[in-house]
Amino acid sequence: MRIRRGPLFWGLFLIPLGAIPLLVQGGVIEGDLLAQAWRLWPLIIIGLGIGLLLGRSQAGLVGTSLVALVLGIAAGGALASGSPWLGTFTSCGPEGAADQRLDETGSFDAPGQLILDFDCGTLQVSTVPTGPWTVSAAYSEAAPVVDSNTARLEVRAPQGDAGRQEWTVGVPANQLREVELTANAGSGTIDLAGATVPRIRADINATDLLLDANTATVDRLHVGLNAGRARINLGASALVGDLSMNAGAVDLCVPPGVDLQIRVNDQLTFAHNLDDRGLSQNGDTWTRTGTGGPTIDLSVEGNAASFTLDPQGGCR
Repeated sequence: MRIRRGPLFWGLFLIPLGAIPLLVQGGVIEGDLLAQAWRLWPLIIIGLGIGLLLGRSQAGLVGTSLVALVLGIAAGGALASGSPWLGTFTSCGPEGAADQRLDETGSFDAPGQLILDFDCGTLQVSTVPTGPWTVSAAYSEAAPVVDSNTARLEVRAPQGDAGRQEWTVGVPANQLREVELTANAGSGTIDLAGATVPRIRADINATDLLLDANTATVDRLHVGLNAGRARINLGASALVGDLSMNAGAVDLCVPPGVDLQIRVNDQLTFAHNLDDRGLSQNGDTWTRTGTGGPTIDLSVEGNAASFTLDPQGGCR
C-alpha cells in the first residue's frame, strides 16, 4: 500500500496540535513544561536526515512522521501555554533592518474609518484624546502606502516582498467609527483607550496581536485567526462579536461583573476553559450572569486551537 506523505504529515501534525491543549485543559499535562517543547527542534533535523537517506521508501516515512510529530508537539505546547514563541518566527527579519522613514499626518472632519493592511514586522496603534491622526513608519525596501481623506485613513503594505516594516499609528479617540485590520507575519498592539468604535474587524495570519479595548466602547467585534495568537481585553459595554481561529490561540479578558453569553462550535481539536471559569452550559451556549447590565455576546469556533477566558496573569 502506498502512503502519501502530504496527508500523513498533516495528520500527524494536527493530532498533537489539537490534543495537547485539550490534555492541558483537563489537567493531564502541565502547561508550563510544554512551553519548552520548542527545544525538541534537533529532532526535526534528524527526521529530515532520515527522509533524505531513505528517500521515498516505506522506511523514509519515519522521517516524515518524526518531523510532523515534533512540530505538532511544539506548536500544541505553545498554544496550550500561551508561549510567545510564535512571534519569534513571525517577526519577519531582524529589528533595525527597517532603516528608512515615512511620516504623515492629517485629520478627520467626522468619525472616520481606519484601515490597516500590514505585512512583515511590528505594528503599534494608539489613541489620543483629540487632534490629528499620525503615521510614522520605518521600512527597509519600499514605503507603505498612505491613502486618506476627511473620513478615512488607509495604510497598506507595499506589494511584493518589501522587507520589514515598523508602523506607529496614532488616531483621535473621539473620531473613530471603524477599525479594520489585515495582518500577516508580524506582531501588533492596538490600544483603543477611551475610544468609541462601532465596529472592529481583524483578520490575522501568522501574527501575534494584542487588542486592548478595556476602556473603549465597542459595539461589534470580528476576529479571524490563522496560525497566530490574539490577546483581547474588553470593557464592560454591550458587545456582539465572533471569534474564529485555525491553528491558533485566543485569550479573552473581560471585567468580573459583566454578563457573558458565548456560543461555542465544539470541535475535537478545540479547547476552552469556560467550565473552569464558572459559566453554565445549555447546549452550545455558555452563560454567566453578572450584574444584570450590558452583555458581551460572542460566537466562538476553532480548529486545532484554544480559547482561554480570563487567563491567569491577564491578556498581555
